[in-house]
Amino acid sequence: MAGIALEPEGKGMLDSLPLSSFQVWAVLMIAATVVLDGLDNQMLGLAAPSLLKEWNISRDALGFVFALGFVGMAIGTLTSGFIGDRFGRRGALLTGVAIFGVATLATGFSVELWHVAVLKTLAGVGLGGVPGTASAMIAEFTPARWRSVAVTFGVVCVSIGGILGGVAAAAILPVLGWRWLFYLGGLLTMAFVALLWFILPESPRYLAERPDRRAELDAILRRIHHPDPASVQPAEKVDGKAPYTPFSALLKGTMLRDSLALSLAMFSGMFMIYLMFNWAPTMLFSAGFGLQTASLGLTSFNLGGTIGAMFASLAIIRFGSRPTLILMAVTGAGVCALLALLPIDGGRNEPAVLAALGALGLFASAAQSAMFAVGAHAFPTAVRARGLGLMGAAGRAGAIVSAVAGATLIGGGNLGFFGVLAGLMLVNALGFIAVRGHVPRLGRQDARA
Repeated sequence: MAGIALEPEGKGMLDSLPLSSFQVWAVLMIAATVVLDGLDNQMLGLAAPSLLKEWNISRDALGFVFALGFVGMAIGTLTSGFIGDRFGRRGALLTGVAIFGVATLATGFSVELWHVAVLKTLAGVGLGGVPGTASAMIAEFTPARWRSVAVTFGVVCVSIGGILGGVAAAAILPVLGWRWLFYLGGLLTMAFVALLWFILPESPRYLAERPDRRAELDAILRRIHHPDPASVQPAEKVDGKAPYTPFSALLKGTMLRDSLALSLAMFSGMFMIYLMFNWAPTMLFSAGFGLQTASLGLTSFNLGGTIGAMFASLAIIRFGSRPTLILMAVTGAGVCALLALLPIDGGRNEPAVLAALGALGLFASAAQSAMFAVGAHAFPTAVRARGLGLMGAAGRAGAIVSAVAGATLIGGGNLGFFGVLAGLMLVNALGFIAVRGHVPRLGRQDARA
C-alpha cells in the first residue's frame, strides 16, 4: 500500500490544463459504450409484453429471468472493478461490451425461455461492469472543473441508450417482432467494440501509477497538449511492482462510511430504475395502454433522466452534490406518490402518465446518474474502479430484488408499483445525506477556468 493515498486526491496532472479536443473525443468514445449498455440492457424489458404473449409464459417466470440477468451484472460489476484497477480500464471496458454484444445477438435466436435466461445472465456479466469502469475512465481523462459534468454525461448515456431502444421498439415490434431488437442491437455493439479496440486509449491516471507504461502515458499527455509530460511523476514501485491497494481498504477507516452510504443509495436507486426498465412497459400494458404507449412511457422516463442528469451536473458545480442529490431524491419520491394515486385503469390519463414518467426520470433517475460523479470523487485512483464496482454491485442487488418483486408489484396496480418506489426514493435520500465525500461546489475561479 506504500505510495497510495486513501483519501481523494488533490490537484491532479490534468487539473490546470484546458480541456483538449482529444479528451473530449476520448470521453465521447467511452460514453458511447454506455449508450450501448443502456440500449442492450433494456431490450428484454421492451420485448417482455411480446414474449409474454407469444410464448404464453407467466410474469413470475420472466421475473426470474430478469433476476438471473442482475446476478450476472453483480458478478460483472465486481469482476470488472478488479480487472480495471489491476490490469487497466480499457481492457475491462472492451471485454464487458464484447460479452454483452455477443449475448444480445444470440438472444434473438432463442426458442425457449431457458435460452433467454442463460444469455441474459451472460449479457449481465458484460453489462454490469460498463457504467462503473466508464465512469472511472472518464473521471481520469478530465480536469476537476469538468469532472462532474463529464462523469454524469457518461452515466446518463444509459438513459440515452434507453431512449434509442424505446424509439426502436416502438417502430420495430409492431412490424418485425421482438427478435429484430436483439439482432440489430447485438450487431451494432459488436461492430463498435471492434472499432474501439483499435482507437480507444488507456486512462492517463491509471498509466501514471504504472511506471513500466511510461511511454504510453507520455504519448497520451502529448495528445492532451500537456506542456511538460516529463514533469509528471509516476507512482513509486514496491518490490519492483506498481503499488496495489486491497479491496478491504474500502471497508475500513475513513472510506467505510462513504462505501456503505453510496451502496445504500445505489441499492434503492437501481431498484427504482430497473423496476422501470423491466416492468414499466408490462405494467402500462396491463393497465390498458397499447404496446406503442408502453414503449413510449419508458422512453419518456429515459428522456427525463437524460435532461435531468445534465442539469444535475451543472447544479453540482454551482451548489455541490449534497443539496442537489438530496433535493432530487425527495422530489422523485413526490412524483412516485403522484403516479401511485393517478387513475390509469383502462388506459386513462395517457398524457398525464407520460408527463409524470418524464418527471420521474428528470428527478429520480437523474439523481442516480449523478451519483457516479460522487463516487468518482470520493474514491481515489488506487481503488476507484473497485469502489464504483462496489456501488454497482449494491445497485445490482437492488435490481435483482426489483426483478423478483416486479411481477407482484404489477398485481397491485399503479398504487402498489409506484407506492413502493416512493418509499425507496426516501431511502435514497437518506443515503445521500449520509455520504461524507460529496463533490464540493467549485469556486467561481475554478468554474471559469
